[in-house]
Amino acid sequence: MTLPRLTLLASLIAAVMPLHAYAFKIDTGSTDWDVSWDNTFSYNLGMRTQGVDPLIGNNPNFDDGDYKFGHAGDTVTNRVSILSEFTAAYQGYVGFRLSGSAWKDFAYGSGDNTNPGIYAPGITYQSIRAYPNGVYGSFTNRYYVQGAQLLDGFAFYNSQVGGHAIYLKGGQFTEYWGNSLLSPTQGISYAQGATDGIKAYNSPGTQTKELLLPRPQISMTAQVTPEVSVSGQYQLGWTYNRLPTGGTYIQAADFIAQGPSGLFLTALPGAVRPLFGLPPSSAPFAYQVPQGNAITPPQVDNNFGLKLGWTPQFIDGAMGFYFRRLDETQPWILANWKAVPALKTSLPTDYHLAYNRGAQLLGYSFDTTIGSVATGFEASYRHNTALNTALSPAVMNQTEGAKGNIINLVANAIVPLSRSPIWDTGSLTAEIGYTHLLSVTQNAQLFNGVGYPGCPSNNKWNGCSTKDYVGFGVVFQPQWLQVFPGVDLSMPTSVTGGIWGTNPINPGPAAGAQGAFTYSIGVQALIRQRATLTLSYIGYHAHVNATSTTPSGLPFASAGNGLYDLNDRPWVSLTLQSSF
Repeated sequence: MTLPRLTLLASLIAAVMPLHAYAFKIDTGSTDWDVSWDNTFSYNLGMRTQGVDPLIGNNPNFDDGDYKFGHAGDTVTNRVSILSEFTAAYQGYVGFRLSGSAWKDFAYGSGDNTNPGIYAPGITYQSIRAYPNGVYGSFTNRYYVQGAQLLDGFAFYNSQVGGHAIYLKGGQFTEYWGNSLLSPTQGISYAQGATDGIKAYNSPGTQTKELLLPRPQISMTAQVTPEVSVSGQYQLGWTYNRLPTGGTYIQAADFIAQGPSGLFLTALPGAVRPLFGLPPSSAPFAYQVPQGNAITPPQVDNNFGLKLGWTPQFIDGAMGFYFRRLDETQPWILANWKAVPALKTSLPTDYHLAYNRGAQLLGYSFDTTIGSVATGFEASYRHNTALNTALSPAVMNQTEGAKGNIINLVANAIVPLSRSPIWDTGSLTAEIGYTHLLSVTQNAQLFNGVGYPGCPSNNKWNGCSTKDYVGFGVVFQPQWLQVFPGVDLSMPTSVTGGIWGTNPINPGPAAGAQGAFTYSIGVQALIRQRATLTLSYIGYHAHVNATSTTPSGLPFASAGNGLYDLNDRPWVSLTLQSSF
């Protein structure tokens, strides 16, 4: 982002941000040191507003999440957390920053729940649950029940060499390039850090840069001339996207778990039991596929980026030119397969997560201010990026999914709201993103796309990717000042979703699909510039395209476009946040 865009954005934040940072200044006895310690306390209470839809709750891949809090009025989160930030700077040119958070959610203490019914004759849903012993895995326990994490931990040094400013930073922090605001899979900043998917689905409308998780790295920016700057980034660590896991209220599927507990479920004739060392039987049985070890990149794997920034005098704005080599942070869900001649098919012996290595990105950005409106544009090309991949035996032993070349275009605007009879101030942020698949370069037989073997239905409404995808996001937040003494009110409202097609980028429809939307509307009180109280209604919608029947005769939704398992999980969120 350029100076004009940042200046406008800063003024908007000052007008409508729900919480101002009031750091506690520490008196060191020296004017050379600027030391502060800021703590932010948050409490979030959430309640389900709709009961289980049987078409979702009867699906064995969705029932754990749906029945965890199965009734309207159930508390889906009861979470307290604290964020602590410490910064020390000497004469403004050298210093360090540390931040971390800790949390406890009292709603998740009872472990995994399932549909109480019968999936198949003699087989209960409980017997094929995502967590075999009914106890959450370590990842789910840490991020949903209680845990802590180090966020920022870096040192910085600002200097001059030959009259040119140099900015150095090393440690654990986030780096965010480009102008995309609401398109984490389409922007130049894609996989510049792992994305907090839990936060994304629980807080619709959160900007991309707020979803990135810090990672170990070093970065440098040099102001070569008043108009030209050069930046470099080299990453010294890697981690995966923090996905909503199976058995939690907002999840993609029961069997997705960043740990050894997830299971992909199906039902097969008892004749295949000997294949797995079980005695023959004429009865059907639940075929539970264990999760195998994830295939991850090395911590240091030549992940780097270069940026050339240019702010020419003849335009009121700035341009950026980018090159990045990156290991992706969103997993494919792959499987190893074994032929079963008796059934004239192949069956998976395990499923596992795997991550794409060495994708390359070329990008261009431009931003400017038109009147009072901050506008931004991005274009990027990704080479050998991960594509939407089907669970298919077309490759028997799978270490990588489908890869291809894509083009992304993103355009956005931040519009300040002028005083009117309806509101005092506020902002409107709008963004549109377009993805075009140029070619499939590897494992085309696994690509879950219309016209490819991985999509036998040849139907985008079943989650198959299209060559073109258009998505959008809108965040609207009017504000009313001093409604009560010391209290400003606002109405944060957001909607993000797909306009046309299904995203060819991994994970396909979960990354954006036509007819799939996430939305929220709320009322927020900013109290004496130090605390906020927010009441929001949050919901999800995706297209259901097909239904099936379990072996016991229960109907369930079996195909759709997007995360249709969240259709019955709207909820109300009450959040209190304060700094001290």
